[in-house]
Amino acid sequence: MFIVVLSFYLLNLGQSILLPLVIAGAIAFLINALAHAIGSLRLRGIRLPKFLTFVLAVILILASLSWVIQLITDNVAHVIKQAPAYQTNLEIRINTIYAMLSLEQSPSVHEILKNANLSGLLQGFAKTVSGLAGSMGIIFVYLIFIILEQRTFESKIRALVPQTDQQTAVFSLLQRINRDIRTYVGIKVLTSATTGLLSYLVLEWVGVDSASFWAVLIFLLNFIPTIGSIIATAFPALLTLVQFENWTPFFVVAIVITAIQFFIGSIVEPRLMGSKLNLSPLVLLLSLALWGSIWGIPGMFLCVPITVMIVIICSYFPQTRPLAVMLSGDGSLSAGSDAEVTGD
Repeated sequence: MFIVVLSFYLLNLGQSILLPLVIAGAIAFLINALAHAIGSLRLRGIRLPKFLTFVLAVILILASLSWVIQLITDNVAHVIKQAPAYQTNLEIRINTIYAMLSLEQSPSVHEILKNANLSGLLQGFAKTVSGLAGSMGIIFVYLIFIILEQRTFESKIRALVPQTDQQTAVFSLLQRINRDIRTYVGIKVLTSATTGLLSYLVLEWVGVDSASFWAVLIFLLNFIPTIGSIIATAFPALLTLVQFENWTPFFVVAIVITAIQFFIGSIVEPRLMGSKLNLSPLVLLLSLALWGSIWGIPGMFLCVPITVMIVIICSYFPQTRPLAVMLSGDGSLSAGSDAEVTGD
């Protein structure tokens, strides 16, 4: 317990150093996973060379990150300009609700709306995004060294484990763990992208401002368990409430996006994931609170992948398998973890 508490204290204390390193590691893993996916494709029975698949993966990942950061920055600036109009429409809408209910205007609500500085809040969010973009330099440096370090990983394992039979067991174990984590990440990205795309079509059809921005935000927020899906549904719905004069767009966006979130998150994703995301809901909430308190918003995005990786890795070792069972939802683990490693 002392080691656990000390570890999380050091994680919090070294946030400025460790968080860019973890983000760089996550990007490196995405690059490797995408390179593996590209390499598995065949064009007329011919596979691309491994080096070329890696270069294509690097270009695609870095271009996607640059596009997302630019999209968020531009659209936050647009929303900041529209914030006074949105605030006025929101006040009118609340006054209309009070009139429909034959209630007097609540001074506290009126005062809150009068003093609420939505532009300031959005500018604060824009500064957060800009701060993350400003850290891209150090993240890129870490990424380069992580990619270069990959070439020596196999030789280090062989030096640590000189026996041939144990080397085979270790490499087999690492391949299975990597396969399970890669499968989880691929399915999560696919389901989140599908949710974002379907939400974009709905928002664009309704005519919501900055539909592409909200779709990307929905894609990103789907990596945050429970709370992310709620926020991803609430934000666009509330925007329609202050953008349009009637209630129809609000109900359409709220109902349809909620249905999309429920169908993909509760039906499609569990079927695709199987036992790879068999995590206890309580563990997810505690993980969200813990990593959010340590690393803020980036920690919330990373909490589920980190927890899933911990469960997958622990499930392969008999000494740590009880921990994986306790973190799981119903005690069942990935089928691949049945081949436990009992190396001396």
